[in-house]
Amino acid sequence: MNILNKEELERQIQEGKEISLDGILEKFKNLLRESIQTASEVEMTSHLGYDKHQESSNPNYRNGTNKKILKSKYGEVDVSIPRDRDGTFEPQLVKKRERLLKDSEDLILSLYTKGMSVRDIQNHFKYY
Repeated sequence: MNILNKEELERQIQEGKEISLDGILEKFKNLLRESIQTASEVEMTSHLGYDKHQESSNPNYRNGTNKKILKSKYGEVDVSIPRDRDGTFEPQLVKKRERLLKDSEDLILSLYTKGMSVRDIQNHFKYY
């Protein structure tokens, strides 16, 4: 169920389901979280030069994630940002020590309202 999709929203209203602003904001924050985490994973893959779970001779490798609470104009969003063993990974979408989202949420919302699915947005960040 995707409450941000216009047709789905219309169907839910016609069926008499209760729609709240809080529910819509929560769905958007989930979309924001998924997009940021996917973009961060893509950045990590680019940084290391190999995909997750792929063998490599590179001595630097993935080393879990750091939990981060980001503040956006839509509320707080909990994300997991990947880290590398050597500590050389510098994420670009959400930089180290950054807690306040400025333009990222507007970009993601803009892509979504133009009809892109979550998967399309995730694929977009692979080439961002």
